Amino acid sequence: MVVAPASMFTDYAWLDMLGWSMTIILGIFILITGMVSVQEGRQSFRWPRAKAKLKSATLLSHSGSKGGMSYSPKINCSFVIDGHEYEGTEYDFSASYTSKEKAQKKVAEVKNMLPLLVYYKPEDPNLNVIHPGVHFVAYLRLLVGLCGIVIPIMSLLGYIQY
Repeated sequence: MVVAPASMFTDYAWLDMLGWSMTIILGIFILITGMVSVQEGRQSFRWPRAKAKLKSATLLSHSGSKGGMSYSPKINCSFVIDGHEYEGTEYDFSASYTSKEKAQKKVAEVKNMLPLLVYYKPEDPNLNVIHPGVHFVAYLRLLVGLCGIVIPIMSLLGYIQY
């Protein structure tokens, strides 16, 4: 279900237009972040790897707005590229799980990796990841972004009536 800004569905056409315009802008922003996430995830398989030294690997828990819990691995490692030391903190580009066991498994996996290899973006080694690839969240951003653009446009053109 798409939630529209509060200014929509009023007796004032300009206010409806403003609300839909804001939704379109938000949709464009979300779509762009999804496209960047998919692109970097795909490219990350071909990034060079470096041996990293694990400093810590723990589990973080976050309480959601509806009372649910999510868990994510908190990784801290360091690696050296061309004499410069960089920090690594990402297991993958979407490492947040509703299952505590699954997140703990990722932490244990990192602790047992010998050697610990980090994939890093050659142009910016600060962008690095232990487990490369595109994950579900990137595709979800694409879908939400497209909906945030298409639904308001269809509504403004009269294809969707409220």
